Amino acid sequence: MTHYKIIVIGAGAAGIGFGAALKQLEIDDYLILEKGHIGDSFLKWPRTTRFITPSFTTNGFGFPDINAVVPDTSPAFSFQKEHLSGREYAEYLHLVAKHYDLAIETQTAVTTITRTEDGYRIETNRGIYTATYLIMATGEFQNPYRGGIKGGELGIHYGEVDSFYLKSEDSFIVLGGNESGCDAFTSLAAMGNSVSLYTEDFGRSQVAPDPSIRLSPITQEKLAEVDKRDDWDAHIFEDKSVTSIEKLADHYRVHFHDGSHADSKHQPVLATGFRTCVLTILGDDLFQFTKDGIPMVNEQDESTLSRNVFLLGPSLRQKDVIFCYIYKFRQRFIPVIKEIAKREQWHLDQAVLDFYQNNQMSLDDLACCDVRCDC
Repeated sequence: MTHYKIIVIGAGAAGIGFGAALKQLEIDDYLILEKGHIGDSFLKWPRTTRFITPSFTTNGFGFPDINAVVPDTSPAFSFQKEHLSGREYAEYLHLVAKHYDLAIETQTAVTTITRTEDGYRIETNRGIYTATYLIMATGEFQNPYRGGIKGGELGIHYGEVDSFYLKSEDSFIVLGGNESGCDAFTSLAAMGNSVSLYTEDFGRSQVAPDPSIRLSPITQEKLAEVDKRDDWDAHIFEDKSVTSIEKLADHYRVHFHDGSHADSKHQPVLATGFRTCVLTILGDDLFQFTKDGIPMVNEQDESTLSRNVFLLGPSLRQKDVIFCYIYKFRQRFIPVIKEIAKREQWHLDQAVLDFYQNNQMSLDDLACCDVRCDC
């Protein structure tokens, strides 16, 4: 049984970015545990999925690439692309991990976490570890949520699809009107398929400028292309709440709250979102959760239930601030490290802290996070 001061669970964007910040601050008493490979969630993206946040090498002007997890790196520079695939981004994370020589144990699945007198006991398929501080950077993509739909197991979730580049004589049904639903819908339509999207709340109808609420510009562009193509058999139905899915003799039937239904020989595509993977780890409860399954944290991103357990990544919420994009949650790596350093009475290199601050990757004051656009 090996003890570390800090154990990070997850080697995705949050875990790798946090680990790189630790190394730059010369904090070596840590370990990153990853149940699969570095960037495993990105490796599991549909092969057709691309980043909706554009990469651009603006380093040097205090604005790092929007998808970078370390200030002086750029996925756009590495791959000469604005919208990377999941596999490309996983390779970027691998390059970061290699460059900073991060301490990572891959193929190490955390099964159970329990409290001890002075920290936490982490049981894995490859042994037992203990830690004083836990950094939960487990992400969401590997925990698909089926929307609480009766018969939801009959559908295929967006996160389970290999590719949307396919052509069929039979029509498709997509359930959900946010980013993943619109991606499935527009990709299938562009291939010449007959496809219908059903949604209760359509992201395109949101007026808030925050991209965590409203659809991204690239998704809006794709939907606009569908709108102007009269030769495409693609339709969007709003105010449609799914009640159940059933399998009939040779097709699937989706029932809606208004008494209507839709049929398809293909499994309905469930674009119903994801839940934090913290929920999949057994043992002691580490977090309290909101009614929507969001882990509850205090102003230091620390669990309201467990001391010295911090949350990083897309599940992070601070009051009304949503940190679901990389450019948002990377802002909290340094504040969490500073909080741990304060408790341990560590001295941190001010030059490194300034480096992150000057590159807009260290946000302590969340009062400035209200997104406003005049035009």
